[in-house]
Order: sequence, then structure tokens, then C-alpha cells
Amino acid sequence: MTYVQRMREIETEDNSIDVRSAQRHPVLLVIEDGDSTVAALHPICEFLEVAIEKVPSERDLVEALREFNPMGVIAHMDCRGQDGCHLMMSIARHDRTLPILLITGDDPALAGAADAVEELWQLGSVAKLPRLPNIGALVDFLFQAGRKGRCMRLLPGSHQSTWPVSGD
Repeated sequence: MTYVQRMREIETEDNSIDVRSAQRHPVLLVIEDGDSTVAALHPICEFLEVAIEKVPSERDLVEALREFNPMGVIAHMDCRGQDGCHLMMSIARHDRTLPILLITGDDPALAGAADAVEELWQLGSVAKLPRLPNIGALVDFLFQAGRKGRCMRLLPGSHQSTWPVSGD
């Protein structure tokens, strides 16, 4: 059995909850080994009344997704416990439509690997950036995630959104 066949078998197992019809919570999961992302997000999320839950990269992400039912996930591609590709597969098992902001770093090979996982697991809302974006882009991501998760009534500014939110 090839790796791709095994991944498709795993993806068809009925071990996920039906979150597509459920309303998500105004919670943002942040998977990182340090604290820099949480520190950068804290003032924005506090103002928007979005809770931040830091999840160590060693923790079982599926368990955290079920516990918090977040509106979005921000993760780093090069975490110690689990890499970004593994995190994306865990998110796909939970909910393929969950918005993800993946920090890939400057290595194009990591971004390419993330593209492959996104396509294979049919993830619907993944933004891949080399580093954490500016405040405006972060707020836009949060608004789109909140709207998609039906947990925030805020809308982004009048400009065209750059986040891949399909099915709205």
C-alpha cells in the first residue's frame, strides 16, 4: 500500500465529528514552539474578543480541535513536535474547511510540501506566508475565519479579501 493510498484510507475513516454544520467558537489556535506569534496576536485578538489558545507542537492537535472548536488555526511549518504538513493532515481529519494560516519560512521546499498536502487532503482555506503578516492582513484573516465559522459578525473592510475562503 502506498503512502497516498494509506492517507486516503485514513481520511475516509469515520473518526471525526461533524463540524461543518456546527458553529465554531471565537477561538484561534496557535501552534508554535516559542511565544512570538501569540505575543503579536494578543492585542488584536483581545480587541476583537477572540480567545487565543496556544497549543504546543507536541500535543495531539485533533484533541485540541475537538476541545476548542476554533474558528481558525495559525501554525508554523517547522515546529519541533509536528511539522506543518502533519498539522494540516490533522486539521483535514477534523474539518477541511477550517481556515489555516501557515507560516512557512523562506524555504520554498517547505511551501511546496504544504501545497502538496493542501491539494491531497483537499483543504479549502489555507494561506501560506513566509512570516506572520501585518496587522491589516491578520485582522482580515480573523474576520474571514469568524464569518466562515459563524462566530463573529464582523466583516473585513471594503477591499477585496486575499484569503482563500470558499463556499461563503
